[in-house]
Amino acid sequence: MLRFNKSGFSFAKLLQMRMPLVAMLLIAAICAATLLFGTVNTFTVSDGEKTEKIHTLSTDVESAMKLAGFGSDKYKVLSVNAVGTATHIDLAYTFPVYITSGDKTTTVGATEATVADILKEAGYTVDQFDMVEPSLDTVISDTAYIDYTNIDYVTGSYTEAIPCTVKTVYSSKMDAGKTTLTEGKDGEQQVNYTAKVVNGVTVETVVDSRITLSEAVNGTKTVGTKKATVKTSENVKSVSTLTPSAPIELDANGNPVSYKKHITVQATAYTYTGNNCATGVAPQPGYIAVNPNVIPYGTKMYIKSSDGSYIYGYAVAADTGGFINSRPNNVDLFMTSKAACTAFGRRNVEIYILE
Repeated sequence: MLRFNKSGFSFAKLLQMRMPLVAMLLIAAICAATLLFGTVNTFTVSDGEKTEKIHTLSTDVESAMKLAGFGSDKYKVLSVNAVGTATHIDLAYTFPVYITSGDKTTTVGATEATVADILKEAGYTVDQFDMVEPSLDTVISDTAYIDYTNIDYVTGSYTEAIPCTVKTVYSSKMDAGKTTLTEGKDGEQQVNYTAKVVNGVTVETVVDSRITLSEAVNGTKTVGTKKATVKTSENVKSVSTLTPSAPIELDANGNPVSYKKHITVQATAYTYTGNNCATGVAPQPGYIAVNPNVIPYGTKMYIKSSDGSYIYGYAVAADTGGFINSRPNNVDLFMTSKAACTAFGRRNVEIYILE
């Protein structure tokens, strides 16, 4: 049984009067919320097995995925379709794939795909020289390991010297033992090569060609083979008429090759006096007067002027002159005439003591 309040209205009538007011207040609240907080967006998120729908003021896809319970690090966004405030997100669950290249390993989240597609998406550019295990057409649908070896063939060039050589020639016009050298000069060439580079490290280099930029100029070593004519006292015209027991070998300057002692003294000349030498031998060119305290009697020697213009030749100390007191180190050379003595005069001579 319905009851009326003092004003005569029933509860039902009162309720009918309040419903429009509540609706108006609700609409006003929604309008106020929209004005204060923005548009409410609806996201439908699906991974192919389950679907979640959420309402949010945010327009960020990643935030919507997290609110719907799909961690962004385990899912890959396949598509996002938005119509007004309604957005549909299609996801695919990902699994780890470990890509090893050299000493570096990279982990990527992948969905079911071929090795070629996974490498491409991970940023690797594979060409026909690279090595990949498993093969590029292998389909990966779960956690997997991929070994990728990047192989590049790089071409380049550099220059290097072409070493010159020294050629030895022999000359009969040059004295034996004498050599001359003409310096050579290195040439230059361009070397073209191909290098095999594995994971950034050069492991092999092959020379493709060599191009000569400048020829090498070889040097020449000339070796003399001409034998010097052996010169002896027999080949030299001298004043002395004495003959040594064996020819005296002379060098290119006319000096004895072998001797015991060499001295330089002043010499004069003398001729026949009618007397024998102090040692009893008859005077003749080759017997000379000496100070026996300086050059003992019987000493054999070879005598020539210091300037080489006068060759007295082979001589033997056999006489003594009156000069030994005033010029004790001098010698007096026997000549065949006074004219020869005058022509000789006084001059420095080289004496080579033979024995």
